[in-house]
Amino acid sequence: MDISANDLTKWAKKNLEYAGFRLNRVNNIPYGKRKGTIQKGWADLQGYSDKGIYAAIEVKKIGDKLSLEQRERLKDIYECGGIVYICTEIETKPALVEWSKMKF
Repeated sequence: MDISANDLTKWAKKNLEYAGFRLNRVNNIPYGKRKGTIQKGWADLQGYSDKGIYAAIEVKKIGDKLSLEQRERLKDIYECGGIVYICTEIETKPALVEWSKMKF
């Protein structure tokens, strides 16, 4: 099953909010004459935990890969004490993978 990036994003936001996160969806897609407004590499969902820890969640469909800018930014957030997840599809179901479990 190929879950859309939009559905993965909604799933991650809903489930992490149940766990006490406060998240905002970041959209940097140019539209009309408007250019993207943030630097490359920022995560799709950003916010903080109920303990005040910064959180970044990047959504990747099956076959999608993190860009160099995303890897660098997410690694920096993790090394600074933030919470980082990659939301993807595993065995036809949405899943959150912790940054520390990622293999590059």
